[in-house]
Amino acid sequence: MATNVTVVDSAFRRATIKVSPGTYMTDVLEQACKKFNFEPSKYGLKNNNKPVNLSSPFRQTGLVAGAKLELVVTSRSPSAVTVALQLPDSLAATVSSGRLVDKFASDTTLWKILRHFESKDGRNLNFTGRGVTQLENGASGAGRIFYEMPTLNIMGRDVSDFGSLQKTLAQLGFRDGSVAVRLGFKSTELPLEQAMKEIDQYFEPVPESTETSKEVETVTDALAKLPSHEPEPSGNAEMANIAVASNKSLSAPTVEEATPTPLTPSKRPAPDSCDNAPALRGPDNRPIAVFSAPTGNTPRAALQPHNEADFEPTVAHAKLHQTRLQGSSVNKRLPSDAEQEQLEKDKAAKLAKVTSVRIKIRFPDQSVVESPFQAAETGADLYAYVTRVIAAKDQPYKLVYHDKGPQTVPNSEKQLIRDLGFSGAVLVNFLWEDAASDEARKGSVLEASFKNAAKPIYIPEAAPEEPEEAGRAPIADKGKDKQMHGKDKNKNGVPLWLMKSLTKK
Repeated sequence: MATNVTVVDSAFRRATIKVSPGTYMTDVLEQACKKFNFEPSKYGLKNNNKPVNLSSPFRQTGLVAGAKLELVVTSRSPSAVTVALQLPDSLAATVSSGRLVDKFASDTTLWKILRHFESKDGRNLNFTGRGVTQLENGASGAGRIFYEMPTLNIMGRDVSDFGSLQKTLAQLGFRDGSVAVRLGFKSTELPLEQAMKEIDQYFEPVPESTETSKEVETVTDALAKLPSHEPEPSGNAEMANIAVASNKSLSAPTVEEATPTPLTPSKRPAPDSCDNAPALRGPDNRPIAVFSAPTGNTPRAALQPHNEADFEPTVAHAKLHQTRLQGSSVNKRLPSDAEQEQLEKDKAAKLAKVTSVRIKIRFPDQSVVESPFQAAETGADLYAYVTRVIAAKDQPYKLVYHDKGPQTVPNSEKQLIRDLGFSGAVLVNFLWEDAASDEARKGSVLEASFKNAAKPIYIPEAAPEEPEEAGRAPIADKGKDKQMHGKDKNKNGVPLWLMKSLTKK
């Protein structure tokens, strides 16, 4: 029995849609969006604040006659949908369990899903280019090849023409979860060569990979494409630095020509420990730098003088905090599955270019050992190196690094760079296992030869800030005060109210 439902948009406009028990809710959505001049792929339906399953017919949704539906905006990011393709009996024997299962984005068309399953896992199946030989009017001979159309039964809904195969999973109501699809074939009166021409017209190849890579490139390589603010070691820059130094008549000692612009103590990079001590060699003749533990119990940073005004929030801090609050309240588009996969590929390609990494190992007594490691070296190589550096070689220990939380370096054949993602300089903490003895915990961790060669860590001295003069009064306040006292006087010093009274007389 036919009935109707009412669809209301955000502007409280109403659209009455006639439905029957077999009408799919996707058709209701398309008719409503057509009346409102909206794009159906960007909207969904809700009833009493509950989403309506668009893939179901009206009789299975539990809606009553004359139900009121709300037209709401859905997420623009495509989500993953698991598709299980049940093959016909003629092809089921070629695949285990007779079905093919894979995940697709909700904006993938049915035709692309069929083309994907044709070549999945190296198979050579034919779903979209099948032909069957038929004899016309009882004639004898080879006959003519006619196209065999693929038909899909999706949860009771038949799709059996080129136009319907262009629809996406989202257009059929499948925006997440899983869906079962039954594949079949039907004979047509369309010659195979003509069908191929129509297929080329309907399904033109779209360079998805290029568009996706460009879109991801704007996210992953945005920072890399920003212009560098560091001075280049060119001849013009050196001459400019020399000219500035001569104009200012600086009395500071001269620096090397290749040295960039002097940095503040908080931004000055630490010296390269491996380059400073090239003569010191560790296990396997590997360059090593050993730093001794701090001598005092109080951290060095706690002994530095500080200004209490540095901890008082300013107007700039308040504005920055307000900007961050506003930014966090705005909905942000999450990357799709294809974009996440492309990001992982870009990350793997970036790690493949890394040839070496510097690993700094910090021990429980705060002594530090630093050495370079090559790309082919594994976690087992790192453990073997540390074992030859410490004194208690027979005691169990573990190495922990931070990557989205504390992670233990596996003592296996996993490579440090490719598998663990090490790059640049990495800090690894040395921790004793519970089974380690008390003697190993209380004694010196490093071997005697490395302990004797240890050097203190270089910490640059912070330049003291110049105190402001307490007796100096602000000039602006004096001028303002003078202006306030003299605003009611004329040029001769007579008050304006007295001048007005004199002119009245």
